Amino acid sequence: MSKPRPALSNETVKQLTRCYNEINKEIYGFGVTQLKVAADEGIISFYVKHQRVTALKALEARYEILKQAVDHALHTEFKLRLRKRLEETFGLKAAAILRDYDPATEWAVTVVITDN
Repeated sequence: MSKPRPALSNETVKQLTRCYNEINKEIYGFGVTQLKVAADEGIISFYVKHQRVTALKALEARYEILKQAVDHALHTEFKLRLRKRLEETFGLKAAAILRDYDPATEWAVTVVITDN
C-alpha cells in the first residue's frame, strides 16, 4: 500500500493557478475568467471558466470537423506545456493529464495525476 501524499500548500496552489493562466495566455492570447485548483493525494484538478475563442465559434456551423481538429490540437498543446511546466517549476511528474471543455457553458476541467 502506498503512503498518502501531502496536500499542496496555499502558496503552491497560487503558483499552479498562475501557471495554468500563463499557459492559457500563451496559447489563446488571453487568460481565464475563473479558476479553482484542488489537490489531494497526488491528483491536481483545475476547474476553469474560459472565454470561447472567437475564430472557433466562426468554424462551428460550416466546418465542424476542422473545428474539432483545431480544438484537439490546442488541448494537446496545452497538456504538453502544462506537463513540462509542472515538472520544471514544481518538480511534479505527471502520469496523466486529462482535459475536457464544454463550449456551451465555457467550463473546462483539467485533471493531473502525478507520479510524485
